Amino acid sequence: MDLSRLALPEALTLAGWIVALPLLALAVRRVRWREAAAGPVAQVWPAALAALVALWSIRGSVEPHFAFHLSGIAALALASGPWLALVGGAVVVAVTFALGGAPWANAGIAWLTGVALPAGVVLAVLAVTRRRAPPNFFVYAIVVAFFGGAASYLASGVAGAAILVGALGVPAGLAFGDYLIYVGTLAFGEATLTGMLISLAAVYRPAWVATFEPDRYFR
Repeated sequence: MDLSRLALPEALTLAGWIVALPLLALAVRRVRWREAAAGPVAQVWPAALAALVALWSIRGSVEPHFAFHLSGIAALALASGPWLALVGGAVVVAVTFALGGAPWANAGIAWLTGVALPAGVVLAVLAVTRRRAPPNFFVYAIVVAFFGGAASYLASGVAGAAILVGALGVPAGLAFGDYLIYVGTLAFGEATLTGMLISLAAVYRPAWVATFEPDRYFR
């Protein structure tokens, strides 16, 4: 759910920045920039960010409070790992805000709900499958990439619906009913996009997927 252009309360946007800035600073510190610059990430990461900017620009809306677009953050998190995904997502948010003329006060909360939350959800799914599921490629492709991508999109949508209800007074039946029907439909598209991209990259270019371990899944 796209919150970028909504008239959000100042207290909420300030809280968003207070939470987002330390987390983003931690991500910048944790990225191994020299290794990233010398590896395949140096070529793939900028192209991925450009693709996400284009994807986020294909934006639809239903009624004044509900706007949406596909995310791609789950794929970015699986491909580049948590810290580069958070930094890259911040770049995507900044570029789309600049191009779309959205109020910069909303950028913190938009990054938290649209980048940090979905990245955390898909990586949590990955962590659970590593502990609980057999080391099988189809587990990674279907459970992590496909269902993890859907879960990450749904989590972002639920967070957006909660903000609409709590901050803007949208009726709960509308936000968690009609709006989430759209989100659930788009989650299937997000799952397909993530599953397809990550599965193909894992097979043909495993070095491009930081969270994929060929020795584990192709034993």
